[in-house]
Amino acid sequence: MSDRILYYGASGRGCIGTIDAQNGLQDVKVLPEGSFAADWTLITPLSGNRILYYAADSGRSCIGSIGADNTLSDVVAYPGPPEGHFVPGYTEVATFSGDRVLFYAGANDKSWMFNIPDHNVPQGLTHYEPGAFAPDWRQIAGLSDDRVLFYGAGGRGCIARVLPNNTFADETVLPEGSFAPDWRQITGLSGDRILYYGDSGRGCIGSIDSNNVLKDVDVLSEGSFAADWQQITFLRPPE
Repeated sequence: MSDRILYYGASGRGCIGTIDAQNGLQDVKVLPEGSFAADWTLITPLSGNRILYYAADSGRSCIGSIGADNTLSDVVAYPGPPEGHFVPGYTEVATFSGDRVLFYAGANDKSWMFNIPDHNVPQGLTHYEPGAFAPDWRQIAGLSDDRVLFYGAGGRGCIARVLPNNTFADETVLPEGSFAPDWRQITGLSGDRILYYGDSGRGCIGSIDSNNVLKDVDVLSEGSFAADWQQITFLRPPE
């Protein structure tokens, strides 16, 4: 079975694509401008074929669903504060087991772990004090076994594990130059694969093993993707 990937771009356009076990990518359904709200800044999968959309400027959010035929539907929408569940300003989001979702806010004190169960009412679990994370992570990708890849400036990174009490334990620190410095989106795929997306529509499909060793598997040249995707999201939570 192929993995489904949601691509989201400017003016609310998008595409649902697939990637198979041999890393073959295909576009399945093209979504024209206006198919989505134009202000979403973060998108992450939830269990039960649900999708969380979040807008950093306002803190508003929406939980939607995707059907077997790739039809997207809105299920529930939440305004920004004070009525809504999320504050403005989150810069990254990642999903873990139990529908736990990390909302990362860089250098300030807003980072939280939420639970978003199948009744779609978010519940705050853990507030992280300043210093709990490096302040400059640009991408955070959930991986298998509740591991997480943090990616930052200069191509540096860290692989950590989120524990049952929602604390993070660093396992492998990756110095500058471990990654290309221009990746704009990173998302974990099934089979311990990782999709990297960069400038000019280039990309890479890599792998990570149980010892946190990263490898490049397939390099995707410029033009392999549209160059203006703002969010690329694997539509199944990590296992």
